[in-house]
Amino acid sequence: MLIFFQELCLQLFLWLLQLIDGLMEIFSAIAGVTNVRVNGQSVNIIEYLAGNSTVGTIFWCIFILAVGLTCIFTIVGLVKNMIANNRNVSSIVGKFFLALLGTMAMLAVVFLGILIANSLLQLLARIFQLGNSTKLSNALFNACVGNWINGYNINKINVTSLSVSDIFGGYNAALFGVWPTSWKCNGMVNPNTFMYLPALISSIALGIALIIAVINLAKRVYEIIYLYFCMPVSMSTLPLDDSARFKNWREQFVTKIILAYGAVLSVNVFVLLLPLIQSMSIPNVGSFGNSVFTIFMIVGGAMVIPAGQTLFARLFGTADDMHAGGGWLRSAYYGGRVASAMTIGLAWKGVKGIAHAVRHNRHSNNNGGSSDSDSSDSGGDEKYSDDGSADTGATEGGGE
Repeated sequence: MLIFFQELCLQLFLWLLQLIDGLMEIFSAIAGVTNVRVNGQSVNIIEYLAGNSTVGTIFWCIFILAVGLTCIFTIVGLVKNMIANNRNVSSIVGKFFLALLGTMAMLAVVFLGILIANSLLQLLARIFQLGNSTKLSNALFNACVGNWINGYNINKINVTSLSVSDIFGGYNAALFGVWPTSWKCNGMVNPNTFMYLPALISSIALGIALIIAVINLAKRVYEIIYLYFCMPVSMSTLPLDDSARFKNWREQFVTKIILAYGAVLSVNVFVLLLPLIQSMSIPNVGSFGNSVFTIFMIVGGAMVIPAGQTLFARLFGTADDMHAGGGWLRSAYYGGRVASAMTIGLAWKGVKGIAHAVRHNRHSNNNGGSSDSDSSDSGGDEKYSDDGSADTGATEGGGE
């Protein structure tokens, strides 16, 4: 039975590792580290969406609308200046032309900034791959192996392409070769030293962290295009507010551009340190204590992946809006915990209610049998008593 349980745990672990590798491919594509294919061409996702003809047409329509808004805001600024007389008329008119020309200049700056940011992001990913080309699934598997046997190591395998029998090998069996008794240890790792609990916990935690990071990066793609459309409108308010709205737009745009840097950096730092964490152990602590130590280090590193985006943005002082952007994730997380607790509580109350109903039903059946017999006896007595009284009445009537 233990061997069956070990095989089941390893199979679940392998499925989770395949999920992690798939999430990493999606992560790299959405972040802009790797390209996506569109109509047979390999393109960067942000560059393709920003340079799409439909997106460009909508942008120029918004630009025409922004020109009208610029004229309106200029008139409003002149009227306010006539009342307050706190600004120069030439300054307001100069902001009008600056808004028109600045929109064209910012269009070039936006595309140039996206190109430079994507190039630097790909360079950052390549820097971490210079001395560490191990995939995240292999690194996590190596951290939970315990002991390699028969000359195998992590550099000779691709764990997601292997099966349970390839990794653990065969086992000795009894009862006509059906019931397993012991491992033959002719595979790649020692099944008796494999850390099953750290493997499952760390892979689940890492999968959740990658899902949150991918969702944030996917949201970033839409937000960049959204800010791209809003740029002419933010520039149109220059004659009225002296570029206060444009400053907010600029901070938001910079935040969304550098958001991917924090995600890519946190993932690569986790992959880089994971094999080093696996080689550590606490002296005078048993295997279980060291397994718990490994779990904490892996889960803690996985939590840094979604938090690395906010951490990197805070270094530039532009992370205030990220709390609002990720609030629904936290709400969903804590709401899921509350819902789980309520579900467990309701299920427990339901089980207690069912058990109470069953006990009450049994008690009623037991008492019901005796009460039925009593009622039948008493009913019989009442019948004979009624008949007797009737006969007596009849006799007395006849006597009279």
